[in-house]
Amino acid sequence: MIARHLLLFLLLILIPDWYLYRRYLTRPNVKLWVRLMWWVITGAMIAYTGCLAVCQDFTPHPPLMLNIYLAILGVLILPKAFLAFGDALQSLTRRKGKRKRPIGWGVGLGVLLSFLSIYVTIYGFTLGFSKFQVTRIDYESADLPDAFDGYRIAVLSDAHVGSYDGPLNYLIDEAVDSLMAGKPDAVFFLGDVQNVWPEEIDNHAGQLGRLKAPDGVFSILGNHDYSFYIGGSEMRHAKSEQKTKEAEERLGWKLLLNEHAVIRRGGDSIVVAGMEGNEEKNTDHGYPHCDWAMKGVGADAFTIMLVHNPKWWRKQVLPGCHAQLTMSGHTHGGQVGLGSFNASSFTYRENDGMYEQDGRHLFVSRGLGAAIPLRFGITGEVVLMTLHKKKP
Repeated sequence: MIARHLLLFLLLILIPDWYLYRRYLTRPNVKLWVRLMWWVITGAMIAYTGCLAVCQDFTPHPPLMLNIYLAILGVLILPKAFLAFGDALQSLTRRKGKRKRPIGWGVGLGVLLSFLSIYVTIYGFTLGFSKFQVTRIDYESADLPDAFDGYRIAVLSDAHVGSYDGPLNYLIDEAVDSLMAGKPDAVFFLGDVQNVWPEEIDNHAGQLGRLKAPDGVFSILGNHDYSFYIGGSEMRHAKSEQKTKEAEERLGWKLLLNEHAVIRRGGDSIVVAGMEGNEEKNTDHGYPHCDWAMKGVGADAFTIMLVHNPKWWRKQVLPGCHAQLTMSGHTHGGQVGLGSFNASSFTYRENDGMYEQDGRHLFVSRGLGAAIPLRFGITGEVVLMTLHKKKP
């Protein structure tokens, strides 16, 4: 993560420090030891950045050192950047010859944003990430076979179980308990079971293995379940991906890799199709293919499509197949939200909840966890969905 954006992180550290030093710490009344400590702290942060950048993987293993680094960014580096920005903006907009105030609107804005950054970081890494909610959804369709009226589906997405190592481990148990309490007929997992390593799945196999239902557990792979976040050779990538698939199979999950399965109730049936989720550039494997997943499915079959990234609903599902309901995750609901705004709304047209177009629906789950264990204003979720036959 740091290595891929090293210049950005270094500029974020250096530019505000240089600006604030020149602006306030070069004055004659500032003691030498204060100036030295300023640059000692800056140097330590640069060294910390360099150590993380050496890691060939997207995140170090275990990720504690990265999470501490990101917390420092939120409580120290970003506040300094906001202060520098506010001060510079105030200086640029101050009228020539106008008397300078000790604290103007720009500095005040910088202080406000700084406190907001500190609050969001501390709350998001602690209380914000240590809770989730159970979301209940009722879905209606006239195409649903009669035998599946009232069919219950437990939906889990973006577990990122590696983020729950240590004191937060109990949250996985609580999430599984909440889903199983709904007595689902089937369980759908929408991808990103791990952060980076398949060993994360094995570490939580006892908990994940409790996800069970009469018709089984159906899963797909998300972008974190492939090798995009792992450095090293192609052989290392391939072995990691294979281990992830094997770990899910040991859990008893039915992994859908651009393929589908059929659930039957007497003479009625529904189709569960799953697209792959590898989004690495120039990849030759794991690419999502709606037509492959739907191969051999009749045009009159009621179909639920599972695809990790919701962007494929408009790119492939709507124009390429007849699936009445699509389920996705990936966005985490933005993780950070203030009011109606959330961080994913700039990138994803559909990022949280149920959407409809021409009688077809997409449900996007906020997911349970995240690779960066921070949530503010966007609570993680597990979902209990009930299918209903829509009456004429």
